[in-house]
Amino acid sequence: MNLHFKEIFRGKVVNKRLTFNTGMDEFPRYVLEYLIDNYCREETFDEDFAQVKRRLRENFVHGAEAERIRHYIRENRQHTLIASLEVRLVETEDKYWGTIGAINENFVNVPETLVRQYPMLLAGGMWGTIQLTYDETEVHNKKIRPFVVTDFTPFQITMIDLGEFLSKRRAFGDEEWLDILVNSFGLNPATMTRRQKLIYISRAVPLVEANHNLIELGPRETGKTYIFRNASYYSHVLSGGKATPAGLFINLNSGQVGLVGTRDAVVFDEIANTDFTDPRAMVSIMQGYMQDAKFSRGKKEILAFGSIVLVGNLDVQGSLPHEKYYHLFEPLPSFLQVEALIDRLHYYLPGWEAPKIGPAAASQDYGFITDYLAEIMHELRRVDVLSKVKGRFELFDAAGSTQGITARDVRAVHKTLSGLLKLLYPHGEVSDAQLLEVLSLALEGRQRVRNQLHLMAPGEYYPVKLSARLLSTGQTITPVLRDAERKQRVTLPATPLVGEVNGLAVAGEQGVLLRFEMQVAKGHGRIVPLGSIQRVMRESIEAAAQYIRSHAKELGIAEDWRENFDVAVLATMMGVPKEGPSAGVTIVTGIVSALKNKPVRPDVAMTGEITIMGKVLAVGGIQAKLLAAIDAGVKCVVVPAENAPDVANLPDYMRDRLEVVYVSDIQAVLATALIT
Repeated sequence: MNLHFKEIFRGKVVNKRLTFNTGMDEFPRYVLEYLIDNYCREETFDEDFAQVKRRLRENFVHGAEAERIRHYIRENRQHTLIASLEVRLVETEDKYWGTIGAINENFVNVPETLVRQYPMLLAGGMWGTIQLTYDETEVHNKKIRPFVVTDFTPFQITMIDLGEFLSKRRAFGDEEWLDILVNSFGLNPATMTRRQKLIYISRAVPLVEANHNLIELGPRETGKTYIFRNASYYSHVLSGGKATPAGLFINLNSGQVGLVGTRDAVVFDEIANTDFTDPRAMVSIMQGYMQDAKFSRGKKEILAFGSIVLVGNLDVQGSLPHEKYYHLFEPLPSFLQVEALIDRLHYYLPGWEAPKIGPAAASQDYGFITDYLAEIMHELRRVDVLSKVKGRFELFDAAGSTQGITARDVRAVHKTLSGLLKLLYPHGEVSDAQLLEVLSLALEGRQRVRNQLHLMAPGEYYPVKLSARLLSTGQTITPVLRDAERKQRVTLPATPLVGEVNGLAVAGEQGVLLRFEMQVAKGHGRIVPLGSIQRVMRESIEAAAQYIRSHAKELGIAEDWRENFDVAVLATMMGVPKEGPSAGVTIVTGIVSALKNKPVRPDVAMTGEITIMGKVLAVGGIQAKLLAAIDAGVKCVVVPAENAPDVANLPDYMRDRLEVVYVSDIQAVLATALIT
């Protein structure tokens, strides 16, 4: 047990182990933690907590009992209840009114002295013991408002001293403080690696950094929204259901600002199941807000500070996202798979690395009382920690692309870095090694966004390697993402082989390199297609066979092959259906190679439709196909001459990495691909 921590932050710390499985789930966690810390000793916890529970049961009002309790207060003229009290100022009446949801009452008289004593009543309300009286002589605007608060004892910490928090942070080492945060957020750090701890606490970045846009997709049961539901009452979780511009941004009828203006973080849980009314309009508003923290109401622009968090499920294979995803935004609804929206995301948290939450995962040590930490995180949103370290490093593109890093890349890294510093080093004391560690995490989160944008729109988003350099030492860091290597890759042969040829195709929106194998055996001139080859590609095989039959002599193939040999055509990755005409040149090349016993260059890949006269026709998907060739390490690609304008429009980073051979007939293909 961390008694050192308990002593330094006395009165703001609770044994988290005692706060789980209390059987009091109807109360917010911070209420239970406050009561446990103030009224329960660890040595006699069971007896003390039994008394706390008894008191809560006696004075807590369930919704179904609201009218009975209202009647009881009227008859007895007073009552003590345990509930949440929220206060608002109605300036037209110069009057403070309280809301007590437990008794369905929105007009409770609250004395000004209580508001001065507990200003947090005006910021979302507070839980506590409420002394109520009933006085029918209380009349306002000709309406009887009989409920009056005479006293209030909060179940929350009422005064927050951020300076004290920052000063006391200095008493703890790097690892110790990280464990304190993990414990405070409800998990047991002893079961986690340092990287898992850092990923877990990075979920809280939107709570300490204003206008931070985060996405986390990962497997189920990893507690993706746990921090937002339990660690801060300043966040709001939307679990499925409908999301409207009025609810999120502004109600045009009433002028009331929505959640982004009243909450620190708005979390879209189960994002794939969220129903956006008028998706196109919603995406347009979200794009603008995520860019500059503003949204419009008529001619007026409104500034807000709520962070946007998107959370959803993603299937995994081993410890990485499943290979079925071409890009890692596929689990989002199609209307959110918009490059302009995705480019505004600051951090893609790798949810597949977060540990599953089981019985052993719960915290077993001391952590901050939830409402204290929630208030501290809320206050940290106003603190500038980035300016102290911004001059110590520079960001650059280690890939050296002509496009380079963008202003959005820089903003994303800076905002994530700022949030991580506020969580880990809020006092501003951070060494070079510590700075590089959090910089690496910030770079990685943005790099993951850029990688997916490159897959989604390779012509618009060049491949970059976000990197940082310490100006004092010149030390550089370029994060390596394991999930960037998750795709199935075709290994090119090390040496030229007979009958093996590389074809280029498109699967969905993804370019792929397909390996074809052709083998000659004794038979009667049949062409045997294997490997889930579909109708149109089978017709390409028939066209290839017809061309070879009628041009055997000029191809240098013995004319009696039709009487003596069969040719098997195998498209590898047999479980994946193959379709389309663009493999025509690939099939002819492989069959000719097999029949002539001539090897094919292993560094060549090709695409193109053929006719029975040997002409090569244009095909689609040139950009996606050439990107697949680059990823596979191909040096030379053969494409139809008619596709030359498509290649000319490609980004320079693609053209510069490939030798492109334009062909208009099959003889030109064979001259390039076959080794004589």
